[in-house]
Amino acid sequence: MAQFNYPVISSIAAHEAYPGHYVQFLWMHDIHDRVRKLLGANTNVEGWAHYCEQMMLDEGLAQSVYPNDMRRQKLLRLGQLQDALLRNARFVVGIKLHTGQFGFDQVVDFFVKEGYQSRAVGLVETKRGTADPTYLYYTLGKLQILKLRADVEARQGKAFNLEKFHDSFMQQGFAPIRIVRHALLHDDSPTL
Repeated sequence: MAQFNYPVISSIAAHEAYPGHYVQFLWMHDIHDRVRKLLGANTNVEGWAHYCEQMMLDEGLAQSVYPNDMRRQKLLRLGQLQDALLRNARFVVGIKLHTGQFGFDQVVDFFVKEGYQSRAVGLVETKRGTADPTYLYYTLGKLQILKLRADVEARQGKAFNLEKFHDSFMQQGFAPIRIVRHALLHDDSPTL
């Protein structure tokens, strides 16, 4: 339970509720394409939520919550980074575990030494990873969304509007990021 401190809980709130999963699922009411309603990619769903954790802090959440407390602002960023580091470790582990490069104990050690997680978290994450080789989709999706955002911003220049970008992204439902890229950029440029 030590992992669920107040700074991490703020990150979890951005991930699970606002503007993460909750908001993304609200947009589904406006999607009229059955395929996009029924089928989706975890890189989109979890990538969006993971992206929101960082984006909210980048856009000033910590300053608005703690306007005169730099220490608490920094703690919120550290909480977000702790969660991001966990997802990054999952990315590496998901590949190495399921390609036979790491055994169970090596994965636990990786979470502890490279992911800066407690041994208890490392053990839980390792057990999860044995059954879910794709739990790397959090980081993969976040990186794809960050690249898409940068590419849209580069193309639009001064006309770029973050809210419009997010609305356009949400209007695509849970489609794989490659399909969202094509809808927003009208090309087949690489996702990473």
